[in-house]
Amino acid sequence: APPVQVPAQLAAPRAYGLWGQGFGAFGRTRGDGNAASLSRQISGFVLGADTGLDLGGLPGGWRVGVAGGYTNTSLDVTGQASSGVIESGFGGLYAGTTLGPVALRFGGVAGGNSLSLRRSMLAPGFAQGLNARTSGLTAQVFGELGYRVAFGAAVIEPFVGAAAIRIGQDAFTERGGPAALSGLGRDNDLAATTVGVRGSTRLTADLPVYLTGLVGWRRAYGDVVPKALLAFGAGQTGFLVAGVPINRDAVVAQAGLDWAVSPATTLGVSYTGQAGERAQDHAVKGNFTYRF
Repeated sequence: APPVQVPAQLAAPRAYGLWGQGFGAFGRTRGDGNAASLSRQISGFVLGADTGLDLGGLPGGWRVGVAGGYTNTSLDVTGQASSGVIESGFGGLYAGTTLGPVALRFGGVAGGNSLSLRRSMLAPGFAQGLNARTSGLTAQVFGELGYRVAFGAAVIEPFVGAAAIRIGQDAFTERGGPAALSGLGRDNDLAATTVGVRGSTRLTADLPVYLTGLVGWRRAYGDVVPKALLAFGAGQTGFLVAGVPINRDAVVAQAGLDWAVSPATTLGVSYTGQAGERAQDHAVKGNFTYRF
């Protein structure tokens, strides 16, 4: 499930806010001589609501909110006649505040995943189509600390963030013939830190259109090599397989335009991408925010 982001407040803060994002993304992970290359396409949406709160006299203007959404991911293993579809529903909580120039954001999100996988076994005199269905859970907690500096109409914010992620996969059994595999359930634990700078500026004095951007460096830790314990049929001797490693290091970037249609309404479109040694992902998002 994708991380929930606190939407940028381009208009004056209001008591309540409703916001939404629709997004589409594509990416590719190159093979490493052990596992084949993997292509993926993602589409989905996320909706949220937040409000300003006085949290027991704590300093700063706090906003807390809830968010939830759906994603559909299509997978294709190039050259291996294998594919899959992952459907995910997720929900989360988030909060943020500003203490002078300091911005603090944190939250958590959890989602349930339904996986449908297909592969073909092709050899002289032998052909099988195999399929499996399984499920799993994904959970993530994250936090970010930034320091805002104004330069006229522009705002620059160096920031540092961290996230902890658990990806749980249930056991599964393929169907389709004697080449069918069974797999044990497994949890993968990952962590990531991001250091970067984001900025925003108003393009013209007459038109309330804002340009936003971000560039940073992300470092991953933990189970960066996905693994699975498989066996040919129940009760057989198992063997361990490894997938393509997740990038230890990746460059992340964002660019977007936001139009303050009214003091209460903002429309926007943005690009988000990350690229490392083996994998890259690119996404386009459209967003709508209404505050009242």
